[in-house]
Amino acid sequence: MNNIFISSINNGDGKTVISAGVAAIMQSFGYKTGVYKPIQIGASEQGDYLLSHDLKFVKLLDPYILTHCTYMIKEKVSPSVICEEKKLDISLEEINTDYSLLSKKTDTLIVEAPCGLMIPLNKSIFTYHIPLELKLPTVFVVSPSTNSIDHYLTEINAAKTFGINIRGVIINKFSVYSESKEIKTFPSLIEKYSDVKVIGLIRNFKGKTVNSSTLINEILNGIDLEDLFKMKISKLNLY
Repeated sequence: MNNIFISSINNGDGKTVISAGVAAIMQSFGYKTGVYKPIQIGASEQGDYLLSHDLKFVKLLDPYILTHCTYMIKEKVSPSVICEEKKLDISLEEINTDYSLLSKKTDTLIVEAPCGLMIPLNKSIFTYHIPLELKLPTVFVVSPSTNSIDHYLTEINAAKTFGINIRGVIINKFSVYSESKEIKTFPSLIEKYSDVKVIGLIRNFKGKTVNSSTLINEILNGIDLEDLFKMKISKLNLY
């Protein structure tokens, strides 16, 4: 099963951009690919229904990618707050049902976390319960900044204690020209103190428009897709 769970810790780390880019590449390689968001925080109103802006971005890259979201939350707050306020019941069983249906329709499925793994979804469920329930390997997307290494290491190492299978780390917005010694050594620090492999380095897009061709080229050059999915991808030899 070539399915993965992509998580980040902070808003803006870039997990949606990475998920969409990877999905577009896999779709172009001939794999029927899907992106599934169990929960969308900050959904936008479109008439009588809510729209996932993250999945809209995925569709902009490739309209043939299968997308689905189980729970739409308009407010940009922790899901647990809205669940209590509006009596919304987030169910792992319902998430698992939707995931299973999507898995049957795809060759590769990327499940994107709504927020950090340690964020509560309701009184009994945290985000980390989702990859455990779906039995998925987890990939962290992180973006280095000064004094951020401890923040990321805490989350990654905490995930291990919960029994989550961590596939690797993708470092997004990485600048080799940074004057910060911590940022320059960020990849080696992640591997040394978490014992988790860095499987991707994506440059800093600051000040540039992220169009589909630029993003896809960056991912093809920056992420080990065979390591990401633990599969042989024959078409990679053409690039």
